[in-house]
Amino acid sequence: MFSVRLGLAVLLSLSAFPALAAAPPDSTEITPMDWVREVVRVRHAIEAVEDASPIAQPDLAAVALEDALALAAHPLSDGSVRDLVVQAQAVYEPHHGPVSMGPLSALEVTEIRGPMLAALDNNFAPPLESPAVAAARRAALAAEADRAQGPDWLFYPAASAPLVERQRRSARRLAQTGRRGRRTLRQIERTLARRGLPTDLQYVAVIESALNPRAESWAGARGLWQFMPETAAEFGLDSLTVEDPAASTEAAARYLRQLARMFEGDYQLALAAYNAGPGRVRRLMREHEAETGKKPTFWELHDALPRETRQYVPRFIAVAEALGARG
Repeated sequence: MFSVRLGLAVLLSLSAFPALAAAPPDSTEITPMDWVREVVRVRHAIEAVEDASPIAQPDLAAVALEDALALAAHPLSDGSVRDLVVQAQAVYEPHHGPVSMGPLSALEVTEIRGPMLAALDNNFAPPLESPAVAAARRAALAAEADRAQGPDWLFYPAASAPLVERQRRSARRLAQTGRRGRRTLRQIERTLARRGLPTDLQYVAVIESALNPRAESWAGARGLWQFMPETAAEFGLDSLTVEDPAASTEAAARYLRQLARMFEGDYQLALAAYNAGPGRVRRLMREHEAETGKKPTFWELHDALPRETRQYVPRFIAVAEALGARG
């Protein structure tokens, strides 16, 4: 018989078990059969891992372990549930690596991890990783693999993901501007394509001026592409044509192509140079190469760049993604 105290404890923890949570709304008592059904469901989930395809096994094993641990944390947990946890961890670890074994005995740990652990010194401590940490690590690796499928100028390593994430809010505002200026972006896209440049570079104009051809910065940069006077003059623009969308876009395409050649097709370094100036980026590259013996990426130069430039490439990526560059 269930005591009143035990019945209340079960009611307080229903959210851990889908089958129990599905009880009728007017139910006032949890029956032993509800608990048995949940234990059987988790047991079947563990058994289903081995019958599944190799592709599905990792995800099924992670779900089975999560459900088994939820059962083990329940007040009704007993020895049979402990056995389920052992079985669930045994199917989990071949796919995701070792996890913290909690209160399991050394014998149970050995049962899961095989005879190799039995032969190890008693001081041996395998690396422990919780299921949540393992899931986050797998998600980061999957996201990096997804980014690697896209164009190089939109790729960033998993370790640099926080830099892009910090730009999401401003990117959403800029993306709204870009959507309102679709006509301007289409004109820019045609010019970039004609010059043989990635059309995603159209988002530079979104970042630079919010597509305002009469924008002017405190430093004196002007137009859609925010040309400084000396750079504008170098590419054939005067005080009037720098504000002309067609003329300034033509000049920006030639400048971006020049930077792409200068940085051997690395558009992230080219974008950094567009913001900070090519001389400064090339100097930092030479210093990095002298120190490490290899050419750097933007992400390897990141900390040495000016603050605005450190934000510039991550913001470009965030805006490009927000406007569908990956779609």
